[in-house]
Amino acid sequence: MQRLKRLLFRRRPKPPHEPLAPTPAASAGNLSLSKLEQLPFEIRNEILLAVDTTTDLCALVHASPTFHQQYRLDRAFWLWHCLQLEMGHVLIDAYTANLCNMPEFRLKRTRQKVLQIIDDYKLQRSTVTEALSKPAPEEDVICITTFHSHNVRPLLQQYISWARTNLEGLSVPDQLSRTEQRRIIRGLYRFQIFCNLFGGVHGAKHGRRGDVLEAEDRLELFLDEYEPWEVEEILCINAFVDAKYRSVFEEVQWDLHPDNPSFDAERTGPQTPPGAFRLVNDSDDWISETTEPYLQERRREHRYSDRDKAQDSREKMSFNGDKDDSPPLAWVTIWNEAYSNLYSDFIPEPLRRWGYIMWDGGRLADSGAAAIMDREWKTMYGGLDEDGETEDPRDDMLAYN
Repeated sequence: MQRLKRLLFRRRPKPPHEPLAPTPAASAGNLSLSKLEQLPFEIRNEILLAVDTTTDLCALVHASPTFHQQYRLDRAFWLWHCLQLEMGHVLIDAYTANLCNMPEFRLKRTRQKVLQIIDDYKLQRSTVTEALSKPAPEEDVICITTFHSHNVRPLLQQYISWARTNLEGLSVPDQLSRTEQRRIIRGLYRFQIFCNLFGGVHGAKHGRRGDVLEAEDRLELFLDEYEPWEVEEILCINAFVDAKYRSVFEEVQWDLHPDNPSFDAERTGPQTPPGAFRLVNDSDDWISETTEPYLQERRREHRYSDRDKAQDSREKMSFNGDKDDSPPLAWVTIWNEAYSNLYSDFIPEPLRRWGYIMWDGGRLADSGAAAIMDREWKTMYGGLDEDGETEDPRDDMLAYN
């Protein structure tokens, strides 16, 4: 695959002043590309099967007319296959995010439609191998690929830069592992799904979400589908989004504020003048609202789960390597290798500013993150309660039965 990339990179757009006669270097590049074009169909097929990112697939089919022609014979298959290699089971999240992005859902969202998407999503997650065995319709695959390439991958890079700014030690090694990329991408897609299912409704009056599900239902019917460290992935993305975009809203909030003197001419008594509203409102942090501790307690009372049972029995939770379907080292370390189904406000908020849950064990060790996590934990839970006992939830993790 690396040899193929080097071969493709030799092909560069001609500068305006390039002479008509090819240079030796240009001739060598054309010769290499010519050899690539002359490969048998079966070998080209194997090369296409090996391409494991949409970025590389795009480069290949744009560089080679022959590969482009072969790709166009079954575009949906090749895109779907490439997305599978790049994202693994996260492709289920990408597929569901695409459904939620559709105007027919976003603009006409109802409780029934939301519940139907949640049910379909759960079914696909429970039969993931079967769900991914054949491509979605070509139009959907193209939409998924476009959103992934133009939105998710750029946000992935922004997230990495943001996290490394907050903890410089995360910069080594520079290249992220496939597992790290998938954790971040998974968090981005699930954040997108959550916002499209439960966020603002098109055309609704400002400040009114037109809630189709209450916070308790959002937790029980949706977020409870995930492992606790996967919920933390979403919360880390939420922290990133808040940090990136809050300043933008704060810059313009006074222009729209009801107390702004510019609205005096339109003020009609104590009512809010036409067009004015409070743009920044902390109560609109829907994900944090949905994961508050008292709602976690109510969820355990109503829907006691195998995860709660594992927590009650202090089931051992080992670090089994850097895999996107098992707990990362940060989660295992924080809970002292005992299973925990607690998240959100039970975890020190500063840890999310550098995405503690996203990184592989080696990167955490090299960055000194373990000491930082221990310090933040002690800062949050170092005090004593009214009975003189420590408030550390690791000492009393019994869920409600």
